[in-house]
Amino acid sequence: MNRLILPILMLVALALMAAIGWVGAPGASSAELMGYLALAGLFALAVATAALLWLRRSWGSLWLQLAVTYAAGVAVSLVTVLLTVQAMLFSQSDLPLLTLLLLFAGVMSLGMGMGLAGTIGRRVGALREGAQRLAGGDLGARVDAQGGDDLAELARDFNRMAEQLAAAAAERERQEAARRDLVVAVSHDLRTPLASLRVLTEALSDGLVDDPATVERYLGTMRGQIGLLSGLIDDLFELAQLDAGALAFDMQRVAPGDLISDVINGLLPQSEAKGVCLSGAVSQGVGPVLAAPQKIERVLYNLVANAIRHTPGGGQIVLDACGPEPGAPQRVTFSIADSGEGIAAEDLPHVFERFYRGEKSRSRATGGAGLGLAIARGIVEAHGGTIWIESARGRGTTVRFSLPMG
Repeated sequence: MNRLILPILMLVALALMAAIGWVGAPGASSAELMGYLALAGLFALAVATAALLWLRRSWGSLWLQLAVTYAAGVAVSLVTVLLTVQAMLFSQSDLPLLTLLLLFAGVMSLGMGMGLAGTIGRRVGALREGAQRLAGGDLGARVDAQGGDDLAELARDFNRMAEQLAAAAAERERQEAARRDLVVAVSHDLRTPLASLRVLTEALSDGLVDDPATVERYLGTMRGQIGLLSGLIDDLFELAQLDAGALAFDMQRVAPGDLISDVINGLLPQSEAKGVCLSGAVSQGVGPVLAAPQKIERVLYNLVANAIRHTPGGGQIVLDACGPEPGAPQRVTFSIADSGEGIAAEDLPHVFERFYRGEKSRSRATGGAGLGLAIARGIVEAHGGTIWIESARGRGTTVRFSLPMG
């Protein structure tokens, strides 16, 4: 309100000068008339301002506040102008006509002001209703945001806020559903090896087996189950660190060829034992990447090991790295392509979800708790990279991820 006082006073002064110039009164009369009109205008402005401030504190209806303020301003202006006419000793014969014209102008001004007040009141009421619906849990509440004025901009801000709240609620629900699924999956994956360990330890403690060969076989099975439990706990801990952003990375400039050769050397015995041809290649001119070598090696190791599990004997797996296309962002793309059974189309959107096991893409029989791809995605994204999968049933699978060049 304070910011409007100076512009209003300037408009009043300009109106006074224009009115006096149009009337063409003599110099002395002009000065006296200017004084009367200035006092009248200031008095009307003061009364209207006081009425608005009082109504703002006392009455809640915006429409009523604006209407009463308009009425007070018009009434005070009418009275002061009439008093000014009488004080300036204008012709009394013109007073009825002047009064009629002033009343007509006042009624028109009041009518337009009340119409404007009603429009503003309805729009503010719509915003209030939308806010109440939103507060009551209706995240689909939206308001009409047509127009280019301040209220329309406020309505657009309200709609944007409502959309953000709806998106946040959907994300919260998704995370809650993921948490429930995680608890169920972890419980299942922990229960299976624990049940096996319980049976084996009870058999040993009760003396049900006594020959050394059987005891050794039982102990070997127990060690395997303990290894599964340990791996699951390690994976869960690493996922928790990735979620919290607490996993430390020793970033270095690493040659993609070194990463590929280390992974192939580590998994070559496993692929040969299954009769799968494992090979690697690096495109010419590929520069180093900025990465934590151990973490990216783990990503590659998990992806290649998963490809070996799902590629039948006689199949092949190719691990390669290539540079960016001309004009593309400076990134190196790693690819792991296998000739395995592929992933069903209905499973493909979910393969990066934790503990997700599709019909063929992930199964407990082939090992793994369904966390490998989730961990791989977390590590790659923590490096500022992206990871994606291309696959079709019976046509093999290709996993690709890109990392910034160093």
